[in-house]
Amino acid sequence: MTATSSAAHPKTRDRRAVLILLVAMALYNGAYLVGWALSSPQPAFGDFFGLWSFGRFAALSGAGIYDPVALARYQQTLDPTLGGGGFPYPYPPTFLLVLIPLGMLALPVAYVCWISVTFALYGLATLERDWRSLTSLALLAAPTTLINAITGQNGFLSAALLIGGLRLLARHPIVAGTLLGLLAYKPQFVLLMPVVLLASRNWRAILSAIATTVIVAVVTSAALDAWIWLEWIVKFPSYQAQLQANQVSLNHMMPTVIAGLHALGAPPPIGYLVQLLLSCSIVVMVWDAWRRGSTQQAIALVAVGSIIATPYAMIYDMPMVAAGIAIHWKARSDAGEPIAPLEIGLVIALGACLLAMIGHSVPFAAAILLVLLALSIAGVFDRSGRSAPALNMTPPAAG
Repeated sequence: MTATSSAAHPKTRDRRAVLILLVAMALYNGAYLVGWALSSPQPAFGDFFGLWSFGRFAALSGAGIYDPVALARYQQTLDPTLGGGGFPYPYPPTFLLVLIPLGMLALPVAYVCWISVTFALYGLATLERDWRSLTSLALLAAPTTLINAITGQNGFLSAALLIGGLRLLARHPIVAGTLLGLLAYKPQFVLLMPVVLLASRNWRAILSAIATTVIVAVVTSAALDAWIWLEWIVKFPSYQAQLQANQVSLNHMMPTVIAGLHALGAPPPIGYLVQLLLSCSIVVMVWDAWRRGSTQQAIALVAVGSIIATPYAMIYDMPMVAAGIAIHWKARSDAGEPIAPLEIGLVIALGACLLAMIGHSVPFAAAILLVLLALSIAGVFDRSGRSAPALNMTPPAAG
């Protein structure tokens, strides 16, 4: 047996072990999801019931979607088990262009369409043409996939727009700008986009993002209600007040810095200060990565950093982090570079932390793990001094 063949044997064995582990995790996710569906959760299909009801109500009432009392009363007619509660609609009006068609379908059909289509878009943005790989199986097996499927939330869609937009910046800046402009339906995840676009000097993408935002705003006003944007602006402070009033009950579901510190009992000014410092640190790292070009490392850094930089995110928003990790690890593997044991340990710990957060409070743990993961991806712990941007580097766009 030659040295080459003996070296290849452990790699084949390791790959087979990883494959078995990922298949087992994916089967577990599938079994858990089926068991959850058969348990008749209330409301049916989790948070997706809220998204579905938003579409149905907006088709009837337009700007009335921002009247929480009328909306809750309508939701109770759809599902009497809600009692006196309901789901308020905090999103900008643009999201309704997606939700109204879903609202026209029966709830089970709408749920299946929503999860399957958004996951397909998420996989396409993350994997591009490399869908027949261990990476695709890893996305399916990731705890973030299970969490988003159970909640029926929009984490797959947000990740698809973010990752897809970043991937296309160098090759198709106008399409990339369009995707990033559509991501504005969740404004907290566009905080790093000006940094990315200015650092990469991608003026066409900037103009495309602005134009997309304006066009979609005009379309929603024309199609739904001329006053719908004004209603959202007027009602948003009351939603923020409601969020702060219920902060204690939400802390265990939020992997953010502010939520973690709040759960530990830190005064609000301390939380805001630490959030500001970490957000500024992420901005500096993202600027440094993107001024040297569009790389897999730079994309992964934005995907992870977007959760760190925002004061508001939920565990169902974490598919973008899973996508960032998958992209970064695949780039290292393709370049023949080892994945740092520290990163592997951080990812395993983060996955376990997220699963624990579904039913328990794990104060500040997720935020700390995310910060360490971002530092690792940025190369802060890399003692070899390698230039991480050498991975799949594309020069900055000239216009």
